[in-house]
Amino acid sequence: MKKLLLSYFLLTACLSFACECPPLAPVSLTNAQAYDVIFYGSIDSVSSCNPKGKAIAYFTITELYKGNVVKYVPLNFDCASECLMSFSKDEQWVVYAKYEKFDFLKVTLCDHSRKKFMDATQDVYQFAAGRTFEDEKLFLNKSFGLQQFIQENSLNKQQNEVGPKNQQPTAWGKVILLLVSLSAMGLVYFFTRKK
Repeated sequence: MKKLLLSYFLLTACLSFACECPPLAPVSLTNAQAYDVIFYGSIDSVSSCNPKGKAIAYFTITELYKGNVVKYVPLNFDCASECLMSFSKDEQWVVYAKYEKFDFLKVTLCDHSRKKFMDATQDVYQFAAGRTFEDEKLFLNKSFGLQQFIQENSLNKQQNEVGPKNQQPTAWGKVILLLVSLSAMGLVYFFTRKK
């Protein structure tokens, strides 16, 4: 009885930590509309996992099927939860990505993205997709055609050089802002109280 109870608890513990994705239908023109960018490319490098459980895979796009992106694109992905993605340098992927924020593409385990395996018998995506990796590339090429990459303009270069800014004021700056805010509220109270 104890062994049966222990087995039950171990099984439920393992299942509770498993990633649960809904069943995926093979890629069609209808469900491909849910993605902002679809491409075939290879991975140049992968960043380490940050404390928030996110990482970035840097891709060189070989064939762009859908979306407006440059040839070299970073993809955000989950690297710490039970639904983590695994990317390695020089792997080839067909990627189905969505914009998480402006200009930040995200890919998840529960989407249609799939890796190219050298041995077709190892292709775990083929069962869900209903087609081989090469057949899926042909389907995307026939359905969407090959799109042109957007050119990086001087505005994009400036943004990349400067990067996003979200600087907090220093401790003294916060004190000054607090004093100015309190003074302004006191003046508003004083003038509205008089009338």
